[in-house]
Amino acid sequence: MLSCPRGGLSFDRTHWVSPNKKDDFLIFYKILSRKFRGKFLWLLQKAHAKSELKLHGELMPFKGQKAFESFVKKLKGKEWVVNIQKPLGKADKILEYLSRYVFRIAITDRRIKSVCNGKVLFSWKNYRRGGLYQDMELDIDEFMRRFLLHTLPKGFLKVRYYGIFSCRYRKSNITLAKKLLQQQELQCNEEAMEDGQTAVLKQDTIWAQIKELIQNYRKPNCPSCKKGHMRFAGIVWQNSLEPG
Repeated sequence: MLSCPRGGLSFDRTHWVSPNKKDDFLIFYKILSRKFRGKFLWLLQKAHAKSELKLHGELMPFKGQKAFESFVKKLKGKEWVVNIQKPLGKADKILEYLSRYVFRIAITDRRIKSVCNGKVLFSWKNYRRGGLYQDMELDIDEFMRRFLLHTLPKGFLKVRYYGIFSCRYRKSNITLAKKLLQQQELQCNEEAMEDGQTAVLKQDTIWAQIKELIQNYRKPNCPSCKKGHMRFAGIVWQNSLEPG
């Protein structure tokens, strides 16, 4: 899966480039499809020429150079499928969703219930039964084999950054992008007011205020000693009804 911004900096770095409203995408899907096809097949031919490509099963007849070139030619004549779709939510929600899968490990410690007698007992989520958690017990060797299937091969990364997010210039690029987007928004609002339209100004939601309160929260000091911190112990109910 590839996630990229809906736009980018211009070559002279003086303005933000947005996609056409008609396409609503930064790159047209047919261009991306053919570009990917060309790069993939070029690398495939390069690996075959260096004898780094191993063909098995139905691909065995294409081991020879001429047969392989004929096979690649057929692939060039086909349209490759590239799925580009609009995000299902706002940018912060998408990043939150992806971060849970990109940066987490294969299994968390809390799901491992016990390790004894060469067996590992852990819980897993059965989506076929409505997401119900069930227990599974495996030999340690089998558990480690399944765990290591999630280890990326050498040279692979979970996340690759490029463009304005490239590691070397990320900070300066993002700062400049924010500045240009703010200028662009102000310009659009001014043009709307000149045309007699009401400019819609974005306002911070209540969630931004709640987040700030949480980040700046400090536990209250004891009103008596002024040093210790107050801690919630429980609720005491008092019966206000008098007997009789």
